Amino acid sequence: MPEFAHRGQNVTVFPLAKIIDPGAITVGSDVIIDDFVFIGRHEELVIGNHVHIASHVSITGGGRCFLADFCGLSSGTRLLTGTDDFAGAALTGPTIPAEFRCVSRGFVEVGAHAVIGANAVVLPNVRIGEGAAVGAGSVVTRDLEPWTLYAGVPARPLKARPREAILAAEQQLYEKYGRPEQLFRAAAKSP
Repeated sequence: MPEFAHRGQNVTVFPLAKIIDPGAITVGSDVIIDDFVFIGRHEELVIGNHVHIASHVSITGGGRCFLADFCGLSSGTRLLTGTDDFAGAALTGPTIPAEFRCVSRGFVEVGAHAVIGANAVVLPNVRIGEGAAVGAGSVVTRDLEPWTLYAGVPARPLKARPREAILAAEQQLYEKYGRPEQLFRAAAKSP
């Protein structure tokens, strides 16, 4: 088990997951990180309670990432918290000295009960609202409203999700199994 900055109870990290600098990561309770997940070094990374990170997910870019309680990242999801500026007059790629690159670091926030479908890509500086769902293969380029299903390239709203039913199920879970000692519902406001 990696030595996280904070680790709740019942955390499973499968042996073939690759996590760079786990000492800078906060992990809640009841979390599963599958084999073949790659988590790069970040300014800040918080993984809330009841979060599943499926196989072949990557969280990269070196910025800040916040995964709220009950969110899920399906297989192949890519969360990018930073990137080279491909439109600028700089050279790109990690083999280039920093003085010749233009790297932009930002954030990705995934709200409570939000679900990201298989092979979806989330670009930097995006907030995915509470309860939002992103369809498989979608590309998220801007903030997504809460409790809405999105799909496409770029991701577009399709229909509402059942907020009351999902939040009621959360309360039933807490009544039966107890509430974690710390909740992860909202990140500190990013610029």
